[in-house]
Amino acid sequence: MRKIKLPVWKTLNIKWKLTLWSAFHLILLFFFYNLLQFSILQGWVHNHEKDIIRKNMEEAVVYLHSIEASGKVTDSRYYLNVLNERHQLIRIVNERNVPIVTVTNKVDKDWVAPRYADMEPEEQTSPLGDTLLVYRQPIDFGSERFTVEIVRNMENFESLITLITSLLVATGLISIVLSLIGGRMIAYQLLNPINAMIRTMKGIREKGLKERVQIRNPQDELTELSTMFNELMDSLSKSFDQQQQFIEDASHELKTPLAIIHGHLSLIKRWGKDDPEVLERSIQLSLNETNRLIHMVSELLILTRADGADASVYGPPGPIKIRPAVEEIVENFQTLNPEFRISARLELTGDFMLPVRKSHLQQLLIILFDNAIKHARESKEIRVAAEAENEVVKLSVKDYGAGIPQEDLPLVTNRFYRVDKARSRKEGGNGLGLSIAKRLLDDYGGRLEIDSVYGEWTEVTIHFPLTQAASESPIKE
Repeated sequence: MRKIKLPVWKTLNIKWKLTLWSAFHLILLFFFYNLLQFSILQGWVHNHEKDIIRKNMEEAVVYLHSIEASGKVTDSRYYLNVLNERHQLIRIVNERNVPIVTVTNKVDKDWVAPRYADMEPEEQTSPLGDTLLVYRQPIDFGSERFTVEIVRNMENFESLITLITSLLVATGLISIVLSLIGGRMIAYQLLNPINAMIRTMKGIREKGLKERVQIRNPQDELTELSTMFNELMDSLSKSFDQQQQFIEDASHELKTPLAIIHGHLSLIKRWGKDDPEVLERSIQLSLNETNRLIHMVSELLILTRADGADASVYGPPGPIKIRPAVEEIVENFQTLNPEFRISARLELTGDFMLPVRKSHLQQLLIILFDNAIKHARESKEIRVAAEAENEVVKLSVKDYGAGIPQEDLPLVTNRFYRVDKARSRKEGGNGLGLSIAKRLLDDYGGRLEIDSVYGEWTEVTIHFPLTQAASESPIKE
């Protein structure tokens, strides 16, 4: 298949396109400006020449009228010679086209034939190619009629126009060079932030995600683009760091149960299959670790779904009655854990509704109850409270167990984080529950609040924002 050759213009980079486009527009602007200037100047000089010849004609006619009573036409020769200018001819022609008086300065009298006429100024061409401006005016002198004829050579005018044209051509060539230089400078100024971004991208490819665009003048759109690029790279870097941390944590957490299962299987393979007690014990421990792996993978899947979508993907929220949902969870945990004393203080009416999915509310409460039971010590007491205040529904679960040190409180919602890693692993925790709870609350615009005194108690409170309608009058089914 024959390769199509693109036009040269389409193969140029943006820098050269900006340079050529800006230079082209500057040259075009300069060309039209010079053309206008040349036209105006040419018209002005031409009109100036006509004004001079008219003025000379008026002075000659006035002088002839002044000597009409006392002299002859030929007596005007001296005056006309004084009046005449360079590159100009003045003569008086009678009705028979015969010149009576002729004075000239570098204008050959044969270039223009003498003629008695009544005409406006006209242009003719000399045998040498010069432009001649001819002006005739009839005059009565006594009983005779004459024509005053002035012929002006436009050589000075043409020399001036030639000089102006040469000057415009020279300045035009200079303007092309200056336009290219100016276009290059404009392209450099406009593309400098983009070039900085390109250099930063190359640096990111070679050195990692820590490179950023240097912002010097935060006043234009390209600077705003650089700022947005830096913010995007910050978010991307943070996401990569979180992903790397997640992979490391997940690998670390999955490695332990897999190692335990592998150890027990190796034990069974070596000699445990001949010892029923060892076989039974190894199988049971392997099953426990397998169940823990299944639970951990399930929580990781929940987090993955939560990270990839917002609350709208689950369908329309509730509303649900808060009090029956909380009472149901309390009853279930009380039945499964009879050694615990679970008390509930629900300051909500039975019809009070919350715009949240029931499965999500139950999952949140299960996470809080499960943590409270796992970290309980001698005091087997859990307190549950629910209230609506300032357009916010608060649900809290308080246990009197191990507690959390103050320095660990900001970290407990991180994935796989444990205050006491050895004891938490022994109790079966994966460090994912509060991460899931926080992510679910983020989807509803809520927040998670944790307060604790180490060694005494821990209280976890979830805050759900209410709509205006829900806060003013509870929704009823």
